[in-house]
Amino acid sequence: MRMNASVLRKLLAALALVAMVAGGIGIAAVVISGGMSPAPAPQATPRTTLAPPAPKMPTPMEFNVEVVVTDQQCQPGGSCTYMYTIQPKYIGLHPLPETPFTVFYEVIGGNEPQKGEFTVHKDQAKILKDVALEGPPAAQLDVNVLDVTG
Repeated sequence: MRMNASVLRKLLAALALVAMVAGGIGIAAVVISGGMSPAPAPQATPRTTLAPPAPKMPTPMEFNVEVVVTDQQCQPGGSCTYMYTIQPKYIGLHPLPETPFTVFYEVIGGNEPQKGEFTVHKDQAKILKDVALEGPPAAQLDVNVLDVTG
Protein backbone atom coordinates (compact mmCIF):
# COMPACT_ATOMS: atom_id res chain seq x y z
CA MET A 1 0.00 0.00 0.00
CA ARG A 2 1.48 3.13 -1.20
CA MET A 3 0.49 6.58 -0.02
CA ASN A 4 0.43 9.32 -2.43
CA ALA A 5 2.18 12.59 -1.64
CA SER A 6 -1.01 14.54 -1.08
CA VAL A 7 -2.26 12.20 1.67
CA LEU A 8 1.17 12.17 3.29
CA ARG A 9 1.29 15.97 3.40
CA LYS A 10 -2.18 16.14 4.97
CA LEU A 11 -1.20 13.58 7.59
CA LEU A 12 2.00 15.46 8.46
CA ALA A 13 0.11 18.77 8.61
CA ALA A 14 -2.43 17.23 11.02
CA LEU A 15 0.39 15.86 13.20
CA ALA A 16 2.11 19.25 13.22
CA LEU A 17 -1.16 20.94 14.21
CA VAL A 18 -1.73 18.47 17.07
CA ALA A 19 1.86 19.00 18.28
CA MET A 20 1.43 22.80 18.26
CA VAL A 21 -1.82 22.63 20.24
CA ALA A 22 -0.32 20.20 22.76
CA GLY A 23 2.79 22.35 23.11
CA GLY A 24 0.70 25.49 23.60
CA ILE A 25 -1.34 23.80 26.33
CA GLY A 26 1.84 22.62 28.03
CA ILE A 27 3.41 26.07 27.90
CA ALA A 28 0.21 27.65 29.21
CA ALA A 29 0.13 25.17 32.10
CA VAL A 30 3.73 26.02 33.02
CA VAL A 31 3.05 29.77 32.88
CA ILE A 32 -0.15 29.47 34.96
CA SER A 33 1.41 27.19 37.58
CA GLY A 34 4.35 29.53 38.02
CA GLY A 35 7.12 27.75 36.18
CA MET A 36 8.78 24.41 36.33
CA SER A 37 10.60 24.94 39.59
CA PRO A 38 9.00 26.44 42.66
CA ALA A 39 9.61 30.13 43.12
CA PRO A 40 11.93 31.04 45.95
CA ALA A 41 10.07 31.87 49.14
CA PRO A 42 10.03 35.58 49.90
CA GLN A 43 12.43 36.51 52.63
CA ALA A 44 10.65 37.35 55.87
CA THR A 45 11.39 40.85 57.00
CA PRO A 46 12.06 41.05 60.71
CA ARG A 47 9.35 42.79 62.69
CA THR A 48 10.31 45.94 64.41
CA THR A 49 8.58 46.71 67.65
CA LEU A 50 7.22 50.19 67.99
CA ALA A 51 8.32 52.23 70.94
CA PRO A 52 5.61 52.37 73.60
CA PRO A 53 3.66 55.63 73.60
CA ALA A 54 4.99 58.28 75.93
CA PRO A 55 3.04 59.01 79.10
CA LYS A 56 0.83 62.06 78.83
CA MET A 57 -1.87 63.87 80.72
CA PRO A 58 -5.23 62.19 80.05
CA THR A 59 -8.33 64.03 78.88
CA PRO A 60 -11.73 63.92 80.62
CA MET A 61 -13.03 61.59 77.87
CA GLU A 62 -10.42 58.98 78.84
CA PHE A 63 -12.15 58.29 82.15
CA ASN A 64 -15.25 56.21 82.74
CA VAL A 65 -16.60 56.90 86.23
CA GLU A 66 -19.48 54.90 87.68
CA VAL A 67 -21.53 55.68 90.79
CA VAL A 68 -22.26 52.90 93.27
CA VAL A 69 -25.02 53.74 95.76
CA THR A 70 -24.00 52.19 99.08
CA ASP A 71 -26.99 53.35 101.20
CA GLN A 72 -30.30 55.15 100.75
CA GLN A 73 -32.52 56.78 103.41
CA CYS A 74 -35.84 58.24 102.22
CA GLN A 75 -38.33 60.37 104.16
CA PRO A 76 -41.99 59.42 103.61
CA GLY A 77 -43.29 61.65 100.82
CA GLY A 78 -40.01 63.58 100.73
CA SER A 79 -36.51 63.44 99.39
CA CYS A 80 -33.84 60.82 99.94
CA THR A 81 -30.26 60.88 101.14
CA TYR A 82 -28.00 58.69 99.05
CA MET A 83 -24.56 57.50 100.12
CA TYR A 84 -22.37 56.73 97.12
CA THR A 85 -18.84 55.84 96.11
CA ILE A 86 -17.38 56.41 92.68
CA GLN A 87 -15.48 53.81 90.66
CA PRO A 88 -13.15 55.53 88.18
CA LYS A 89 -11.61 53.62 85.28
CA TYR A 90 -8.96 54.93 82.93
CA ILE A 91 -9.83 53.88 79.36
CA GLY A 92 -7.12 55.80 77.48
CA LEU A 93 -4.50 54.11 75.30
CA HIS A 94 -1.32 55.79 76.51
CA PRO A 95 0.47 55.38 79.84
CA LEU A 96 -0.45 57.74 82.64
CA PRO A 97 2.11 60.32 83.76
CA GLU A 98 4.34 59.50 86.73
CA THR A 99 3.38 62.75 88.48
CA PRO A 100 0.06 62.97 90.37
CA PHE A 101 -2.91 64.64 88.68
CA THR A 102 -6.48 65.49 89.68
CA VAL A 103 -9.72 64.57 87.92
CA PHE A 104 -12.69 66.86 88.51
CA TYR A 105 -16.23 65.54 88.07
CA GLU A 106 -19.84 66.16 89.02
CA VAL A 107 -22.47 63.68 90.16
CA ILE A 108 -25.86 64.36 88.58
CA GLY A 109 -29.29 62.91 89.29
CA GLY A 110 -29.72 64.41 92.78
CA ASN A 111 -31.47 67.63 93.66
CA GLU A 112 -28.39 69.56 92.44
CA PRO A 113 -25.16 68.51 90.71
CA GLN A 114 -22.49 67.70 93.28
CA LYS A 115 -18.88 68.47 92.40
CA GLY A 116 -16.06 66.15 93.39
CA GLU A 117 -12.50 65.23 92.57
CA PHE A 118 -10.03 62.40 92.92
CA THR A 119 -6.26 62.25 92.65
CA VAL A 120 -4.37 59.71 90.54
CA HIS A 121 -0.75 58.80 91.20
CA LYS A 122 0.75 56.20 88.87
CA ASP A 123 -2.11 53.67 88.58
CA GLN A 124 -3.85 54.40 91.88
CA ALA A 125 -6.86 56.71 92.37
CA LYS A 126 -7.49 58.25 95.78
CA ILE A 127 -11.27 58.59 96.16
CA LEU A 128 -13.77 59.44 98.91
CA LYS A 129 -16.19 56.71 99.98
CA ASP A 130 -19.78 56.99 101.17
CA VAL A 131 -20.39 60.57 100.06
CA ALA A 132 -23.87 61.94 100.88
CA LEU A 133 -26.17 63.42 98.22
CA GLU A 134 -29.78 64.62 98.49
CA GLY A 135 -32.14 63.63 95.71
CA PRO A 136 -35.61 62.49 94.73
CA PRO A 137 -36.82 58.92 95.35
CA ALA A 138 -35.48 56.42 92.78
CA ALA A 139 -32.82 58.88 91.56
CA GLN A 140 -30.41 57.62 88.89
CA LEU A 141 -26.99 58.98 89.79
CA ASP A 142 -24.40 59.46 87.06
CA VAL A 143 -21.02 61.18 86.66
CA ASN A 144 -19.75 63.77 84.19
CA VAL A 145 -15.96 64.13 84.14
CA LEU A 146 -15.25 67.84 83.77
CA ASP A 147 -11.49 68.39 83.78
CA VAL A 148 -8.09 66.84 84.41
CA THR A 149 -5.24 68.95 85.77
CA GLY A 150 -1.71 68.09 86.77
